[in-house]
Amino acid sequence: RGAAQMVLHMGDVVYMTGEKRLYDRYFRRPYAPFLTPESTVDRLVFRLPYLPVPGNHDYYDLTRVARLVSGAPLVGPGLRAIAREVFSYNMSRGGSDMGRAYMEAFVGPPGDYRPGELTRLPNRYYRFSTGGVDFFALDSNTLEAPPASVGPARVRAEAAREVEILEARARSLQRELRRDEEALERWGSARRKGLARNPAAFIALQTPRETLILALGTLLAGLRELAPGSAPAAAVEDAERAWRVAEMPEPSARPSTLEGRLATWDTACARTSSALTSLEPLLAGMPDGPKKRLLLTHRDAAQEALIAWRTASSDAPPEDVSDRLRKLTDTALDLQRELALARRRTHYRADDFDAEQLRWLDEGLAESVRLRPDGWRVVYLHHPLYTTLTNHCEHSDVQAVRANLLDVLRNRVHLVLSGHSHAFEWIRSRDLPYTGLFVTGAGGQISLRRAVLDPRRLLQYRGAYQRLLQAGVVECAVGGRGPEAADGERGPVYHYLNVEVTPEALRVRPIGVRRLRDGYRREAPMPVYHAEALPENTSPPWERRLMRGVEVSRHRLPKPLWDD
Repeated sequence: RGAAQMVLHMGDVVYMTGEKRLYDRYFRRPYAPFLTPESTVDRLVFRLPYLPVPGNHDYYDLTRVARLVSGAPLVGPGLRAIAREVFSYNMSRGGSDMGRAYMEAFVGPPGDYRPGELTRLPNRYYRFSTGGVDFFALDSNTLEAPPASVGPARVRAEAAREVEILEARARSLQRELRRDEEALERWGSARRKGLARNPAAFIALQTPRETLILALGTLLAGLRELAPGSAPAAAVEDAERAWRVAEMPEPSARPSTLEGRLATWDTACARTSSALTSLEPLLAGMPDGPKKRLLLTHRDAAQEALIAWRTASSDAPPEDVSDRLRKLTDTALDLQRELALARRRTHYRADDFDAEQLRWLDEGLAESVRLRPDGWRVVYLHHPLYTTLTNHCEHSDVQAVRANLLDVLRNRVHLVLSGHSHAFEWIRSRDLPYTGLFVTGAGGQISLRRAVLDPRRLLQYRGAYQRLLQAGVVECAVGGRGPEAADGERGPVYHYLNVEVTPEALRVRPIGVRRLRDGYRREAPMPVYHAEALPENTSPPWERRLMRGVEVSRHRLPKPLWDD
């Protein structure tokens, strides 16, 4: 907002999967300042140009995967109710129908793009010009397939071998998940036993329980008025009944009685979580107005009451188990993403290769160079051409997108912006020496990632490091999961990029937003780790620095701007 003339979004507009039912909560409401008051999920109208590209999560169709993963102990509702803060995502029930939800939200019939009136994009990939810059927005989800020249049979065979390897890893992960589920069950049992032997602590649960029952009753009354007989109304009624039936026993009751009541409340807590989640499709389909706002208020009050109950009724899980679960959460996400891609490639056909989009881009860039040789050319897409982050570095999707685009972009494009990897990255490449390459994928995802260049991870990811060298990466700066601030704050640093256009240069500034214990603060210049070079036989330098930005000029190497 403010002085910005437009917003470019690098994809994954709704996370974890871009389901239509999630657009109200995870897009329309967070981005409300950019939307007109009359906007609905079915008709998004932006106040200023807001120009996204689709990400892989906007394409995911995880109905089968979600069913498998949600059965694992890591994302079971009971465990989520006990240890809510452990989890960095909510597993969706379905998917985006391979991008249909994104297309319905953002793409429409051809027409003039008029902020405040009509802001539908012409296609899943598109181009536009403004302020001396030609922009090319790509759909990289269809650019990750190998070209037909590789041979469909070879692609399918390699994908089948990869599926076998990934499925073996999934079985190993499942064993680890069972181990930690058992550990958390033991912790939960011990917690209930301890609470049952502490009458004062048990009495303290009376107020949050009554507050939660009252909030659910108010929400239920609103649902009966606005959506009588609906599934969400039935779910909320069931949750409220579960709390009322499990009455508060006398503190003088036997410990076994109190312990049993705590277990019953854990079940009621899980039912309440499920009931509140079931409201999303109903809210997404309701038109904006006083009735919807009132229902949202009631829903938020119930959510706050549920959090207050969890805080009062349980301590945090053991730190070692929590740390393992966070890592397993990340691993589970990465594994399912890789499996989805590999399984799709086992059915690869020659026409999966998006030759049409590549031809469109090639012709558009050629025209831009011919008609505006002194103009700027910016390409933005979801998948990065290069990334140093542990979960994406030199994976098959990144390599394929780069292989398909490198020759088209070389000596034509001044700036490439991408997402996908959850951090900030500036990368300098031998094959695109004069192009500013940026990854801006830390816009709010909880689980930020570290780089393979981190000295603590370099040995484990030595193979990925060697592949980065072979791919031509010669310098990079990374920020998000570290470094810590000068005052010792170690919270993750989310960010956005500010791009200033002048006739002489494009200046790209990362604006950090660090999460603190009690809020957020802006950090600009942004703290990053800088690897000035990537040597062949020794560890790269890994220096904490403050980055003001990067200056991209014509026919010169990008120039990093430091504040130290």
